[in-house]
Amino acid sequence: MEIRLSTSCEPFDRILDGGFRFGKISLFYGETATGKTTLAMSCVINHLRSDSQAKALYIDTDGGLSTKRMEQIAGEGESLLERILIWRPNSFSEQTAIIEDLQPLVYRRATIIVVDSITGLYRLEAGDAEKTFKVNKELNRQLGFLSETAETSGAAVLLTGQVHGAIGDTAQVEPVAQRLLRYWSDLVVKLETTSKPGVRQAILENPEGPPRSCMFRLTNVGLSKVEGTW
Repeated sequence: MEIRLSTSCEPFDRILDGGFRFGKISLFYGETATGKTTLAMSCVINHLRSDSQAKALYIDTDGGLSTKRMEQIAGEGESLLERILIWRPNSFSEQTAIIEDLQPLVYRRATIIVVDSITGLYRLEAGDAEKTFKVNKELNRQLGFLSETAETSGAAVLLTGQVHGAIGDTAQVEPVAQRLLRYWSDLVVKLETTSKPGVRQAILENPEGPPRSCMFRLTNVGLSKVEGTW
């Protein structure tokens, strides 16, 4: 049976057929406050708790990774945080350099790599056609390195993505640099807010069939299922 990276939330794991896959890139995207960082941290903490040899490599490009929030999710297992290595790049080229230096640190399947978000610094440097071409080339290089690292080591790579409005439809959002991200990602999950405080919706955008979705709640310790009927 294939081992999966659990989200720690049973309904979420169910739509993912058990969780995110090791050896592959997974993307989850959504607007601000949809739970992207909390989801990433829940996966990391849950896996570190279940495997004493596991470690996580976390690239925080948006500055959204709070030490206090990490301690909340870890709870009594605060020592788990000692197995998380964190980088905070200041530019997109620095992000590239960090990603290209990750491979020697990824020594076994138990490793998780998180880039939160993969397009935060990209977005700051994109502009006219020439600039966008340049950063797209650099993003493609980063994704290629991450894909190779995942495949050769069996590590799980989690990417969070920023969004912008879809052309011609202000009610819809799509990932920034979506063509590249969808090409390299094994699966893509869209996160949305709901009318109920603290409750979010996850939609697995399944290219081989209809989308799957679930509701989940953001809590002090990560994710939990939504009790009762919706």
